[in-house]
Amino acid sequence: MKYNLRNLIYSKSIKDNKKITYSDINEKTGISINTLSKMSARIDTNVTVDTVIKLCNYFNCTPNDLISIYPDEKPE
Repeated sequence: MKYNLRNLIYSKSIKDNKKITYSDINEKTGISINTLSKMSARIDTNVTVDTVIKLCNYFNCTPNDLISIYPDEKPE
């Protein structure tokens, strides 16, 4: 699983013609800057459904836009 947070931030920055920061997202959603940073930097960071909903509302997107799921490799 991978979060597409960086892409959403970039797209919103272009759309709003303003650099979007973790602080901006934190102010609007209440999601900690630490959580946002982890989501941007790491694969498989666990977050709550509430966090996903808040980010989807903030970015006006669906969970499919926020999260990419890759199947586990099957042993041969």
